[in-house]
Amino acid sequence: MKRIAGGPLLVLCFLCLHVAPAAATFHLMQVREVYPGSAASPDAEYVELQMWSGGQNHVGGHFLRSYDAAGAVVATSAFPADVANGANQSTLLLATPQAEAQFGVLADAALSPAGQLSPAGGAVCWETIDCVSWGNFSGALPSPAGTPAASAGIPDGMALRRSIARGCATALDPADDENDSAADFEAVFPAPRPNALAPSERPCTAAGGGGGSPSPAEEGAPQTLLRRKPPKRTGDRTPTFRFGAAGDAAFFQCRLDRKRFRRCRSPFTSRRLDLGAHRFQVRAVGPGSQADPTPAAYRFRVVRPG
Repeated sequence: MKRIAGGPLLVLCFLCLHVAPAAATFHLMQVREVYPGSAASPDAEYVELQMWSGGQNHVGGHFLRSYDAAGAVVATSAFPADVANGANQSTLLLATPQAEAQFGVLADAALSPAGQLSPAGGAVCWETIDCVSWGNFSGALPSPAGTPAASAGIPDGMALRRSIARGCATALDPADDENDSAADFEAVFPAPRPNALAPSERPCTAAGGGGGSPSPAEEGAPQTLLRRKPPKRTGDRTPTFRFGAAGDAAFFQCRLDRKRFRRCRSPFTSRRLDLGAHRFQVRAVGPGSQADPTPAAYRFRVVRPG
């Protein structure tokens, strides 16, 4: 009887020792945006990751790896700890100090050392889960990346961003990854989003959050970000503004004072302004033609040079 009774007990103990480990909480993440710096600021580099499911913020100790054009590892950058925001569609930013200063953001982890992303060609991988390559990259990666994006190299001052239009026009989800960098990414103006920023994406109308046709309200307009501006009092009568967007922006519209909004691009240099007070506004317009309802605005005064 003891042997009969002990059989199930032994089986139970064996199962206790062989329970499948809990699912990792960092694996539903994809590379969202890559910025290799510019000719003016070559060390201002960043990589942005994005969750396509909630609760993927347990990233402490996990890493992003960068590669040169031949596929050799250049650097490995790890998250020192988990991040706070685990909401669906949250983003995580790895950036150099130069990028933090240029874009006025605080990264979630350091991208170190600077100079690891070449606009001419290279690749980055989030663990062995998701990789993207660009330019003249010809090496092998731990996860399929297909044809490199931006075959001629990432244009100066531009970033590569993953398109989220296929699976759900307003949210990143698994259908947006075709394991082909050329199909998944396009060159855009840089717009880094650290984990502290609330997600700008909206859910789809279809049950389950993916693949449906979003309503106009769910399309969601991108949030306009004013990156650089003249001093509040400036002697420059043709000041220059730089701007971007959190979320997908198809184009931008600018206006000065009481003029009408007109299509523009960053950097924007104004016409020659009169002395006195002025107001500059810029708004991002999304792929669904929905403009940011709260344009970025800045008031300044043109004065005679002292």
